[in-house]
Amino acid sequence: MAIPDTLAARLIETVKDHALSGKFLMLGRQRWIGSRRGPSARLLDKVLETHLPGVSATDLVTEGDTYSEPFFERLGFESVDSMDLSDFEQASVIQDLSAPLPRELDGAFDVIYDGGTCEHIFDLPTAYRNIHKMLKPGGVLIGHSPCNNWVNHSFYQINPEMVYGFWEATLGYEVLRCALQPLKPAHALKVVTTTNPNVTGKRPRLSGALAEGGIILDYAVRKPQRATKSADKVYQSDYLNRWTEAEAGE
Repeated sequence: MAIPDTLAARLIETVKDHALSGKFLMLGRQRWIGSRRGPSARLLDKVLETHLPGVSATDLVTEGDTYSEPFFERLGFESVDSMDLSDFEQASVIQDLSAPLPRELDGAFDVIYDGGTCEHIFDLPTAYRNIHKMLKPGGVLIGHSPCNNWVNHSFYQINPEMVYGFWEATLGYEVLRCALQPLKPAHALKVVTTTNPNVTGKRPRLSGALAEGGIILDYAVRKPQRATKSADKVYQSDYLNRWTEAEAGE
């Protein structure tokens, strides 16, 4: 798991646009890829100029450090932890996301970053519900998950319906960001957004054609201050709409 400059740019935008701070947790100890050439490098430079004026891409990491803690510290977080099942990369928190959480992790973090971990966990619903438990009220989950053209990369490819169907409709989270981001540097600027099925009653519709190569689901959702919904049952939005219409005799 690693953070290329395209996703680094989107992370900076999300963190700064929503003034995120406090205790930060990355799922898996993310490595830093560094700057590339072409559109993705230009995107990072533009975002840095807007949100971190005077900071260059080389300032985001510590020389000789292959991990991303310095990057998140530079964004202003009070503390930066990493979580993994194994200690093979010396994560600061050793925890199986598909297992029950110890009490000390309940509501422990202001921001959690899933930069490519949850799709590798077979018991995905439990992993997501554990993230929900670990977030403080008002806390934010930022996700960069494989969405398209990632065959055999993992157990799952995650799509916008998960953002709207589970995080928003089921748990009552606020969707701060939901876009499809090409990871191939040549297509870094070709971002595609989707409609919200909780508004339209239909499955998410793409705003444009997807670029070639791997597509990342770039999303951020904010936990409500007070729990209003349960995660026991999760259904896709368009089916819920059809059932509702059928019950009403429409």
